[in-house]
Amino acid sequence: MSAALLSLDDRVAVAGQLKPDDMAEIAAAGYVAVVNNRPDDEALFGQPRTADLRQAAEAAGLVFLDLPFSGPRATPAQVRAFAGLLAERPGRVVAFCKSGMRSALLWGAAAIASGRSLDEVLAAAMRAGQNLEPLGDTMVALAQSSNA
Repeated sequence: MSAALLSLDDRVAVAGQLKPDDMAEIAAAGYVAVVNNRPDDEALFGQPRTADLRQAAEAAGLVFLDLPFSGPRATPAQVRAFAGLLAERPGRVVAFCKSGMRSALLWGAAAIASGRSLDEVLAAAMRAGQNLEPLGDTMVALAQSSNA
């Protein structure tokens, strides 16, 4: 696999950039969905197109959710979409971006919106190697906005 999967909780893992060839391995590992948090053309070289990722994911039997954003600028609608995927689809999900940080941020906001505490989210992210502490206020604001 092109990127390590880092588990945030029993259902969600994050990763850096995935490639179309990774999708069959992800499905074989028991995941049911892939969430892309990286906009097309963010990198000049080597970044697969979203359409190719979607095609490979769906061919592997995975649900593919495209929720791209730059920096920490996720939207409340993206938080709702991510939380909705988790609520509606049983099974494990892997979300990816360039490093896993944006994906962890989106998971954190959705987790807070679903009732987890900020401290719990920060601790889970840190165990997965993602320091979300500087983004705590951002996640709380996104969670509150997504529930409005």
